[in-house]
Amino acid sequence: MNMPKTIHCLSLSMLLLAFLHNPALSQVSRFKGSLLAGLNLSQIDGDRLAGFNQPGAAAGIQVNTIFSTRWEMSMALQFAQQGARRNLNDDPAAAYARIRLNRVEVPVMLQFNEWKFQVGAGLSYSRLIRQRVLDSLEEDVSDQIGFRPDGLSYLFGGTFFFKPDTGFHIQWQKGLWSLLPAGSAQNRWISRNISLSWVHVF
Repeated sequence: MNMPKTIHCLSLSMLLLAFLHNPALSQVSRFKGSLLAGLNLSQIDGDRLAGFNQPGAAAGIQVNTIFSTRWEMSMALQFAQQGARRNLNDDPAAAYARIRLNRVEVPVMLQFNEWKFQVGAGLSYSRLIRQRVLDSLEEDVSDQIGFRPDGLSYLFGGTFFFKPDTGFHIQWQKGLWSLLPAGSAQNRWISRNISLSWVHVF
C-alpha cells in the first residue's frame, strides 16, 4: 500500500469535513457532505466462480458540489470489501474457494436529482490494502497471488431519499482493468459489485 498517497487522501477528506462544518462557507460554496454505510455483493469474472456470493462491508464519506437543484458532482473516500466465493453450483475445476480484497476507493460521479430520487454515473479509482485467498482445499494461498495494486472501474447508482437527510443507495460497478497484472498466466479477472448502502446527509 502507498501510505503517503493514502495519508494525503485522508487529510484532504478531513479538511473537506471541517469546511462543511462551517455553515457560512458551506452556504456560499454550495457543498454538502454524506456518510455511507452498507453491504457489497461481489464476484470476479474469469475465476470460474459465479454469482454475487461474496458479501462485504462498504462505508465512507462523500462530498457533493451542488451546481443546481438538478445537478451535482460527488467525490467520496470509501472502504470496500470485494472478491468471490465458491457455491455448490460452481465449476469443480475452479482453483479457489474464496477471494477477499479490501480496497480504498475514490469514486467520482455526476448526479441528477428528480423528486426524491438521485441517479448518477462515474468512475472510481481504487487501491488494494489487503488480500486473502483460499484455494480449493481451503488453504491460505494469499502470498501466491500477485494482484494489481490499483484499479479503475465505472459505476451507476441511484438513491431514494425517504427523508430529506436520509436515503437508501444501490450501485452497480464493474472494473475496467484486470485484477491481475499484465502478463499473468491466469485469465483476465474483472471485478463486479452491487452495493446497498444507507446514506445520511449532514
